[in-house]
Amino acid sequence: MTRHELSEKHFNSIMELKGADELKATVKRLHIFLENKETHLLNDITLPNHLWVIKRGGGVSTLVKSFTEYLYAARAIDFCGTVKSFEFKLDYIAPDAFFSELTRLDNTISGLAGHHRQYKGVVCVNIDEWLEHTSEVHFSNFLDYIASNNDRLLVIFYTHNESKNIIDAAETALSSHLRVEMLSLRFPDATELIDFVEAKHIKSRGFSFTEDARTLLYESIVELAAGKHFKGFKSVEQLANDILYSVLSSDLGENKKITANMIIGYGKDSIYVKRAKAQIGIRKVIGFAERSV
Repeated sequence: MTRHELSEKHFNSIMELKGADELKATVKRLHIFLENKETHLLNDITLPNHLWVIKRGGGVSTLVKSFTEYLYAARAIDFCGTVKSFEFKLDYIAPDAFFSELTRLDNTISGLAGHHRQYKGVVCVNIDEWLEHTSEVHFSNFLDYIASNNDRLLVIFYTHNESKNIIDAAETALSSHLRVEMLSLRFPDATELIDFVEAKHIKSRGFSFTEDARTLLYESIVELAAGKHFKGFKSVEQLANDILYSVLSSDLGENKKITANMIIGYGKDSIYVKRAKAQIGIRKVIGFAERSV
């Protein structure tokens, strides 16, 4: 596969993602930009950094990986190191304390350079703890560090906070040091989540949902999503796992159709959904409970 074919492949993969409409629009513009840049030999024009506003469970890691693979295949930025991208949670440090986070980030970047002289690639930084402290000196020093290394790093800042005033203040702080493009990434709706579950976990195993089963699951996912502990793709993947466990524990025979009657225990008024909505600080791993760290 040629580099151009690989670029088209990753471009199409992003277009097939559930939700993330603004990322798709950005990648479409970027696709055109890169073609024009190559045609007109304008190699000194660089890409902006990003600020992503995304709900918890919205698939940050998946989106970053897909976006990075496209950037790599399209030669949009330079890559050098043991990984193409990595995620970093920027912990809050009070103004009167030593800003150890800057050292930690620098050490992480240096370590990922491997045998190369320096790391080049994508850094995805969670700034949730700093959203109400963007005017403090440590945050300003952090942004100065990013700006001084922006010739080799493309940074995706992201937050789960959706308050307009807070996001506006964060965007202003970032823009005072860096070129930043802000994306509000829409969370997939219930229909898209069902399509995701069916494609990845059901059809890939030779099963399918009947229409009444899809209706039941639609209502269940809407109910789950209304809970404050809903974790998006992780929650629906666990739901798919539990449904398959239940189906395969019954007298199935050669039947590959999953009907509403077969999964009635996962309806919107079921104990399963009520428990999932109330669940706090625990994730299930194939029937076992595991404390989250």
